[in-house]
Amino acid sequence: MPGIEFFTITAAYSNAMLVAIMPHVSDFAKKLNLPIPQPVTISQTRRFNCFPRSDHIGGRLILTNGGAFIFDHGRVESFESPRSYFNLQNPDLIPKFYGPVKISESQALQVAHDAIKKLGYTDAMLSADRPPQTTLPERVGTNYIARYRFRWTDPTRGFNPNNPPPSIEFEVDATTGQIQMLNISNPNTWHRDLNVDVHPPIIGEGPASVPVGPGRKIYPVSQAYSNAFLAAILMQCSQYVKTAGFPVHLPIALKDINMASYVCGLVDGDPMAAFDLKSGAHFDYRHGQVIAFYSSDVMELPGREIPHSPPDYEKFQAGFFGPINMTTDDAVALVRQTAQNLGYSQKNLRIDEPPRIGGPNWWGTNRIARCFIVWRDANDRATRANAE
Repeated sequence: MPGIEFFTITAAYSNAMLVAIMPHVSDFAKKLNLPIPQPVTISQTRRFNCFPRSDHIGGRLILTNGGAFIFDHGRVESFESPRSYFNLQNPDLIPKFYGPVKISESQALQVAHDAIKKLGYTDAMLSADRPPQTTLPERVGTNYIARYRFRWTDPTRGFNPNNPPPSIEFEVDATTGQIQMLNISNPNTWHRDLNVDVHPPIIGEGPASVPVGPGRKIYPVSQAYSNAFLAAILMQCSQYVKTAGFPVHLPIALKDINMASYVCGLVDGDPMAAFDLKSGAHFDYRHGQVIAFYSSDVMELPGREIPHSPPDYEKFQAGFFGPINMTTDDAVALVRQTAQNLGYSQKNLRIDEPPRIGGPNWWGTNRIARCFIVWRDANDRATRANAE
């Protein structure tokens, strides 16, 4: 996965970004009938902080009337008026929020649902088709803090079903019915990032997914050698699959190979091959044996391009949802037994020691039916064996 790029925010880039997002802010304010002169223009800008990274294109805009907007992922993500109570930092200012409660809870909730629709979203896509977490106007002596807060979480996401991530949140004025704060967290609302003509200087990159270890160069071989080597190892690969009990049609023949992705060469003078079956399974062959097998429905395949954005990644991830019919102990036992069936000594591989185990994880109320098992050397640098 490519790293995150960090920018030097020049005046030209910041100004271009502000010009690009202003129509979106103005449209947002108009749809929600916010107490801001329409249309919202550059002249109303008090401050704009442009985001300095490639995974967040946008920034935070503060208007001269104190209203604040965050634009990110191609849409307005949040709004906070200067009359927002739930972001108040100074408790001495609480009396300024006292007022009569003229709007009922159901009326305030309808304001929130209407706003979702006005912005072009639906309750279902924001998980707002369920009862929200509600904060009612708080009584302080004989006064009320005239604010409602409605929070919806997204039970279809997150790694802990008992604590799902936020989806959308409203603060509604209990006196006027005006929206004083709105936060939209749900990735279902994301749009394509804005393109601006000004490109800022890149000053560095964040962490990226890179191979561990120095790697080794593959020296090419002739086409005749490559073809002959593949034909020679297929019977051994078939026996490997049969012994391990992997779901591959046998025997494996040349007609089953996706030749477009076949790689053959010499690594440290040792012939290697990597090939895919047309069914999707993948084999790595080296040191005179199959050293890795990946089934057609493997979740983690080295070199595979995995979607980066949450909505696209979640579609990929959903392909691995399923019931959990075995324990992690069962999974570890299966790996050890498979290795033993293939002729390996558990002791020599040191897979008789406790492994590191990941999963099966939650995503919302679904289970990702995959268990990742890894045995590493004591210094954590080399992997002795791993399995999905």
